[in-house]
Amino acid sequence: MRIAYTTTFDARDVHNWSGTPFYMSKAFQENGIDVEYIDSLKRNLPRFFKLKQFWKKHICDQRESPRFNIHAAKSYSAQVAKQLENKSIDAIVSPLVNPVAYLETKKPIVLWTDALYAALIGFYSPFSKHSANSLGEGNIVTAECLSRTSLAIFCSEWAAKSAIEIYGVQKEKVKIVPFGANIDTFPDLAAIREIVKKRAHDKIKLLFLAKSWERKGGDVVLAVTRALHAAGHRVELTIVGYTPPAHENIPDYVKCLGFVSKHTPQGKETIRQLLTDTHFLFVPSRAEAYGIVFCEANAFGVPCLTTYVGGISSVVKDNINGMTFSLYASVTDYCNYIVNLMHERARYEALALSSYNEFITRLNWKSAIQEVRRLIQEVR
Repeated sequence: MRIAYTTTFDARDVHNWSGTPFYMSKAFQENGIDVEYIDSLKRNLPRFFKLKQFWKKHICDQRESPRFNIHAAKSYSAQVAKQLENKSIDAIVSPLVNPVAYLETKKPIVLWTDALYAALIGFYSPFSKHSANSLGEGNIVTAECLSRTSLAIFCSEWAAKSAIEIYGVQKEKVKIVPFGANIDTFPDLAAIREIVKKRAHDKIKLLFLAKSWERKGGDVVLAVTRALHAAGHRVELTIVGYTPPAHENIPDYVKCLGFVSKHTPQGKETIRQLLTDTHFLFVPSRAEAYGIVFCEANAFGVPCLTTYVGGISSVVKDNINGMTFSLYASVTDYCNYIVNLMHERARYEALALSSYNEFITRLNWKSAIQEVRRLIQEVR
């Protein structure tokens, strides 16, 4: 099988979109699928767009989005069509709506993504300021893309439901295939058993691994950590990806490492060691389309504490690879779950091993690509 893999940016750059297109396309290749990259497309916007964007921002306090623009989407699709000429492929795959929204081709178009435009409005805060024009064009571009796809694959049930319920996509062409962990290596089962057993018995170790402090619920994590300490429990929180402001009073049982790159040898080793040592990944997001970080934690046998919002419930299953809480859960709710589980060491270790099993069987790119390949073969 040979596919065209198209993105507006460089899909071979691991720094783009948290590395998801890089690992996705790499997994296609590692599973015997030839990949023709059509990426790094030129963004062509309408005349006076920058002026309109400036006006909307400074006069109306609104955002005119270049990403969700019909003119730009048509240009992207034209560039893809041009590069497809005289190429022998079986399907076009994209994790983005834009490059294929207006693409005319006899080959199957496969969208494999985490969220659709309408589902993000009122969910992710940056979308709340989109202008009326951007709202209209964003939905039109998305609908045009979905009308051309042979397969609309989503990494969560939440995103799949938005395609059916908001955009009216036929259920038959909507599929759910989770994304995998964006990591290069992971321990085998024997190593995981040792890792889990060696985790501290006299201290609760929590890990917050995210850049968006407010959206990812960093304040909740800090409040829970403080409550555990106040209740007399030995606890340690490590914060990665965010540096609290200087005026914030951070206790000595909280370590703030700031940004750590997953794409440098030193950064990889730091995160590997943190995931080896920690008891829980704790990221109680207020908005989340999916959460690759949960897959990565599971690869090291780390259960996840998070919230039942967006696409998270398709990744984290209660008492299988972690626990999802209500957005309105109290600090006490989190503390009680953590303390009760840590007091039953055998139960914690079983959950950690079950978390690893979720990664091995479901939350890895190899499994995902095998399923997507099967789906593509059915529509060829």
